[in-house]
Amino acid sequence: MVPQTERKPAPFGTWESPISSHLLSARSVSLLGLDVLYHLEGRPAEGGRCCIVEHDLSPSGDITSRDVLPAEYSAQTSIHGYGGTPFIVNPATGDLIFTDGRTKGVYILSPESGEVKPIIDVDPSSPTTPVRYADFHVCASEPNWVLAVEERGAGSDEIDRVIAIEISTKKQHVIAEGADFYSNPRFSADGKRVCWVQWSHPDMPWTGSLLYVADWLGDGKIEKPVYIAGEALKESILEPRWGIDGTLFFVSDRTGYWQLYRLDVGASAARRVNLKGLEEVEFSGRNPALGSYTYASMTATTILAAVTIRAANRLVVIDLKTETFQFLDSDLIEIRFNALRKLTDTKFAIIGSTARFPNSLYELDLANPSYKRLIKTSAEVDPILSTFFSEARHISFPRVYGEAQGEQAHAFFLPPQNPNYQGTPGSLPPLIVWAHGGPSSHVPPGLAMRDQYWTSRGYAVALLNYTGSTGYGRRYRERLDVSCVEYLASTGQVDRTRAGIMGPSAGGYTVLQALCVYPDVFASGNSEYGVGDLRALAEDTHRFESHYLFGLDEKNRVYKERSPLFNADKIKSPLLLLQGDADKVVPPNQAKDMEQVIKEKGGDVKLIIFEGEGHGFAQSASVRRAVEETEQWFRRTLVRSE
Repeated sequence: MVPQTERKPAPFGTWESPISSHLLSARSVSLLGLDVLYHLEGRPAEGGRCCIVEHDLSPSGDITSRDVLPAEYSAQTSIHGYGGTPFIVNPATGDLIFTDGRTKGVYILSPESGEVKPIIDVDPSSPTTPVRYADFHVCASEPNWVLAVEERGAGSDEIDRVIAIEISTKKQHVIAEGADFYSNPRFSADGKRVCWVQWSHPDMPWTGSLLYVADWLGDGKIEKPVYIAGEALKESILEPRWGIDGTLFFVSDRTGYWQLYRLDVGASAARRVNLKGLEEVEFSGRNPALGSYTYASMTATTILAAVTIRAANRLVVIDLKTETFQFLDSDLIEIRFNALRKLTDTKFAIIGSTARFPNSLYELDLANPSYKRLIKTSAEVDPILSTFFSEARHISFPRVYGEAQGEQAHAFFLPPQNPNYQGTPGSLPPLIVWAHGGPSSHVPPGLAMRDQYWTSRGYAVALLNYTGSTGYGRRYRERLDVSCVEYLASTGQVDRTRAGIMGPSAGGYTVLQALCVYPDVFASGNSEYGVGDLRALAEDTHRFESHYLFGLDEKNRVYKERSPLFNADKIKSPLLLLQGDADKVVPPNQAKDMEQVIKEKGGDVKLIIFEGEGHGFAQSASVRRAVEETEQWFRRTLVRSE
């Protein structure tokens, strides 16, 4: 590493970096979830295939890892357009139950022999009604029974239902239907009760949903379904989970924050777990994919939870007897929404990242806070590479555009960092604003190689938690706006004239809107599968989000006003559009129409269509090309040779 005084002066955005597009694609994997000590691994180098990996942890510290899913299978699902948890371990037999991304069937996998047997056999070439499965749960007292969410049909004919699968006979029994959507079917620990969450249009699961409990009769039937909590359009219920002693826990945002609640055995109503000091933290979040798992019952009186505070995660240990808590001494600040599992009464597995280490699978121990066993990492990081890492810091700043000016907005800021370079004298770095997808989610501060790719080349990066993001309460989620360039420029941290904005999905819509509404703020934009025409999206998108836009108070009369497609004449900045041709969430015609309109108006626009990619890029070649095209775009539009 070169001392600070000897770093080579070079224009920001031109610095050489070992964090390459190849590192972000072929040399990286995605740790997508876990159950006990199996984790799901997304592999761009295998065409986006999702493999189940087993880990054997010996007391001596040795770790043996191996793929257990045969190469012809991919454990993934497209249910609700966003997928969900595609596998679970049967605790009684040790077998894995999974759904395959190609056939859409449900199978049993023996990790020992590698033998795969169908439970629900689906022929992908058959003209029969398409089906998708996810969110499995095995009955501990009767392990021959498995609950699952089933989505059946296509287009406007799609329906959801909760089914109970009898493994021995392969028969399926419908136990809940009639609502538009379902999630979180779960058996109680004694196998006597089941619960689930349901919601119907125009709600999304995070705007209003209902929790039900019923008696399980043991023959594929239930009786006495009882409403427990939730209200359409007003209160959302997330992550119901039975405790060891029969208590039903769940998360509700009735206070304005997603807080933890409990329904005690024999009680007629649920109550909030009153944790003084945690009233404004979130115990869960907006997760369109099924299978969220952000807390676990370690014992009958202890819960471990990954809470969100100002868009960052912390681990908290809760004593249910005294309703007190303590934060676990851990440097994990970003934890996956479905990646926390109990191993013993004190040990647990978790997937998360720190400020200086990427997403990884660990074993931790409540009884020994200093114990942290690395099992698997998403990207190998050597000591030299880590010297290129920029650390995110939380910033709050007043809104200077749009409604509610003066109120606080939030972001994480990463300055340029490269041990071999410094900016040329008197210059400030260009800024890339990252607008996350969602829109009602948030971007956390854990180390992401995507961000380091830019900061190591001399760009500053702002991870914008624009109004509408989670992690700051329901009121914050229910407003929409974008702004942080003025703050960073006024404090002398970035060059005001060289701000770019990029983002995927709803973040792509934010990019397009920002270029339309604030044409003099951003010098360049990159929209990845973003929405250009709200009305067309309402007509063309998949069932899960087909009523999402109707949550806008102004509804139909503002479609045209808020659609970038009809305001493209206001765009002054160069725009790069990246789009998958198989995207069912934001269809390709959105990007094509946007390109055509901007070209007709004489604008600077480039559209790249990625063959075989859906809502997000999974293949190595696609990931690599997207990164390289974006760098070339920003180098042309934001970088100056000084």
